[in-house]
Amino acid sequence: MKNEITNLSLPPGTKIEINKITKKLGVSPTPVREAIHKLIQRGLVVARPYTGFFVVRLSPKDVEELFDLRKALELLAMRYVMQDLDEQKVEHLLYKIDRLIEKASNEELIEGVREFDEEFHLKFLIGTSGNRWLTKMANGVIDLVKMTTRMTLNPHVACKEHKDILEAMRAKKPELAGSLLEKHLDRSKQDAVEAIKKAMLEGLHL
Repeated sequence: MKNEITNLSLPPGTKIEINKITKKLGVSPTPVREAIHKLIQRGLVVARPYTGFFVVRLSPKDVEELFDLRKALELLAMRYVMQDLDEQKVEHLLYKIDRLIEKASNEELIEGVREFDEEFHLKFLIGTSGNRWLTKMANGVIDLVKMTTRMTLNPHVACKEHKDILEAMRAKKPELAGSLLEKHLDRSKQDAVEAIKKAMLEGLHL
């Protein structure tokens, strides 16, 4: 359910039908309810009295606050990562970026950048920071942010930004890498906020 929410297979505002899920998975309602309550704790689902459970809707202010928190966590993670940099991993990620840029179709590029975005931000920066508390906090925030980045990804710009950050890391320039990461996340935040506002104007509300 978490994956379906973050990749928008279950769009914001969707009512979660417990009976349908139990029939689909062939399980009792108990584990489904337990999963829903975990999603509520992560902020991905809201409970409405006498109505049911719904996928959360994010406001522009929610998105701004989530990105600001994410930025603080990732900049801290960058500091940890640069203290004991895995140069082979940086080279591997740069290789993947170059291969992404060569993608023939825009659809392939978009899907590839989505996967790379998660590998870079979650698995590399957060995952190799070595700070388990930072990792725990960041995972919950990024689950929510994914809901908006799935709608606002600018693949060509994202490739350029990721490549610039990685090249600064390879050159052992932590201040430059941090500055580029901050600009990348600020740009992503602005794109996400604009997408939310546009959807609200069109009556869709992400």
